[in-house]
Amino acid sequence: MEARFSEMNKVSVNDGKNEPYVGYVIASQFKDGRWIYKLSISEDPSTTKTYDNWAPEAWLTRTK
Repeated sequence: MEARFSEMNKVSVNDGKNEPYVGYVIASQFKDGRWIYKLSISEDPSTTKTYDNWAPEAWLTRTK
């Protein structure tokens, strides 16, 4: 089974609890029978500060 998203894909993240946000895939890992992705996310697009977060594939949608 292959990962659906590759590094540097821009994705929208929607966990169903919070407002959707956009990030970039920086790593992927197959763990516990599912793909999870490490995302680089900017809280404020006007700055270069980012944070990293892991999210399951079910929460991600590719953006253009």
